[in-house]
Amino acid sequence: HVYSEGFGLPEENFLPVGMARLDGFLDPEKIAAFRKEFYEEYPQFEGKKIILFAPTFRGTGQKVAFYEYERLDMKRIYDFCGDEYVWVFKMHPFVTDKPPIPKEYADRIFDLSSFENINDLYYVTEIMITDYSSAYFEFALMEKPVLFFTYDRECYELTRGVHKSVKDDAPGKVCDSFDELIEALENKDYVSEKTEAFREANFSNYDGQAADKIIDT
Repeated sequence: HVYSEGFGLPEENFLPVGMARLDGFLDPEKIAAFRKEFYEEYPQFEGKKIILFAPTFRGTGQKVAFYEYERLDMKRIYDFCGDEYVWVFKMHPFVTDKPPIPKEYADRIFDLSSFENINDLYYVTEIMITDYSSAYFEFALMEKPVLFFTYDRECYELTRGVHKSVKDDAPGKVCDSFDELIEALENKDYVSEKTEAFREANFSNYDGQAADKIIDT
């Protein structure tokens, strides 16, 4: 019914058989193999908890897409990370400007925006931070915390539009300021029950067999 409403088509036009691209997403062997390769390529992440910052772009389209990096306080991010965390940027492909990471913070803050598949990064991520992106859908399957940094929420909802109220329906804590975001991280205030409810509502029948079901149908 969500897709029917979103696309303005009758419900019978949609086959509720699952998403083929998620087949094998929770395969333990696939996850273990990726983690091994990842930490061999990025040994500096070994033993650290990864915070994946993956917002959508601002602007009206690909040619003018941007992100307001000035909304982030790199020093506070660096200080929060300490010896326990690393902060990883995975920006939307439309955003061509790289995150302005000061050299003195480059041992705890990293840019992996060129990494090919964001879904693979979920296997090593401890906490995701996003906003209006759909990236959190797949990440919800990992049963890990999601935070929403929505500094422009009211403006975004009025101009770009969202399917549901972010504040009410986002599957995690919604932070409308950078201070709120850092405080949520410091206090481990993730509102995880919303993430769990979201996962149950959207993926309760997930079995990794969508491609077979599509072919059979």
